[in-house]
Amino acid sequence: MATMQQTVWENMASKLQTMGGVSVVTIGEPMKAVQSGMVMLIPMTGRIPETVLNAPREVHVVSLVRLENEMREPGEKVEFDLDEWRAEILEDIWGDFDLGGTIAYPLPVETTWEFGTVQYEKTRYRYLDISLSYYVDPTATFVA
Repeated sequence: MATMQQTVWENMASKLQTMGGVSVVTIGEPMKAVQSGMVMLIPMTGRIPETVLNAPREVHVVSLVRLENEMREPGEKVEFDLDEWRAEILEDIWGDFDLGGTIAYPLPVETTWEFGTVQYEKTRYRYLDISLSYYVDPTATFVA
């Protein structure tokens, strides 16, 4: 038995799209031109650390990657904007944001993030990659 995460990811993408500074949200790698303010929601890993009654309790990990043009002036504003976005996302995820009906709860102690630089189509971007882990509710609808 396994759970489907489409509704969860769509719910997350919708929330991300409404946040300030976000230009576009993709689920998975982008299929169109990369741009400043783009956020990618990328499914990463999963595991089953336990079972509850007659169902597995799944942990899913997604990566939220935000890109900002590194050459934007002033340079430190890029860093401040990315860090502000990180704080807002984490506050929402750990607070009152509903991740969807199949989510039992997020796992804050497994959350990590990293900053870096990447080049797409001759443009250098600063990125923030937040790794979020969450338990799936074992009483959710399962697919065989």
